[in-house]
Amino acid sequence: MLNGIVRLTRLFAGAVLLGCLSSIQAVDEAVAPSLIKPAVSTDTGLLKQPSLDLSKFTTEEFTSLSSSVGLQKIHKPWTNAVVTLAPHPRSPVNGLNENEVKEYMRQARLLFDEGKAVPISDTGLISTQEDVIRRPMLNHISAFSNDVARVYLLVQKTSTDEGWGYFSIVQDLTTDPPSDYFADLNEKEIKFEGHSCYKCHSSGPLAIHPARGDLVSDPQLAAAISRHIAQQPIGRFHWPQGKTPPDYGEQLPLRFCAKCHSEDGTREPLFGVHSHPMRILVDFGYMPPKRRLSADEIAELKAWLDSHRPPVVTP
Repeated sequence: MLNGIVRLTRLFAGAVLLGCLSSIQAVDEAVAPSLIKPAVSTDTGLLKQPSLDLSKFTTEEFTSLSSSVGLQKIHKPWTNAVVTLAPHPRSPVNGLNENEVKEYMRQARLLFDEGKAVPISDTGLISTQEDVIRRPMLNHISAFSNDVARVYLLVQKTSTDEGWGYFSIVQDLTTDPPSDYFADLNEKEIKFEGHSCYKCHSSGPLAIHPARGDLVSDPQLAAAISRHIAQQPIGRFHWPQGKTPPDYGEQLPLRFCAKCHSEDGTREPLFGVHSHPMRILVDFGYMPPKRRLSADEIAELKAWLDSHRPPVVTP
């Protein structure tokens, strides 16, 4: 879904919107997060296409194209990276209903459009590689939170598109494990998504990976939001009614991945359907998080990915 192609009433809306203009305490500001290192391929041979060359995409083009969303909406001064949402109007909460999830998504879009969000603007690595989009993809990413939900808004377009698309993630913190909702906000009715988002987001929101160091508007804000994402609880992907995960077959068995990505690990299991983020995140050195795979491990992973192609899924 980081790629975007990867589409209750007034009383509730008013209650939720009340007091949304402050910022949240979720980001520990006593210790500044490390800035995100520029994304550079390690030439593993895992990528199905050569790494996208953005050398001719200038900082000036990035700034101009990003600004077309409306200067009043971006480049906001900030103290805390995550905007505080008002307390949920219903208590106690043991699972948000779908209307409540959609209302948080509407609220995030409204705050962005009114210039009350704190968005990071970038050209993202994940959304410019492999089977997604082979041209610069402009992103504005905002984070919001209260005691029951973490909410993210992605406002996105390619360098050649006219209009901007809106997408959102809501993590319901009141279930165990938390439930991660993904949705397209571009139609009259909010549309919960399944397969198109799951292939990259089986474990929830992804960290921010700007494609180049100068293609990010506020590196400190990007680092702070990315740390907020990294500190999130591990959730379970919410499959909308009528959309169920297909039988993806064999889980990735390789120990150097499966020790974390397994039923008893810290992250969700990996299947062939996740080959897009696996190829990219390993090639660019983001996974595993604390070391680089050896040449033999890379060869094993490539052989497995090449023999376990993503299933064809009917939308």
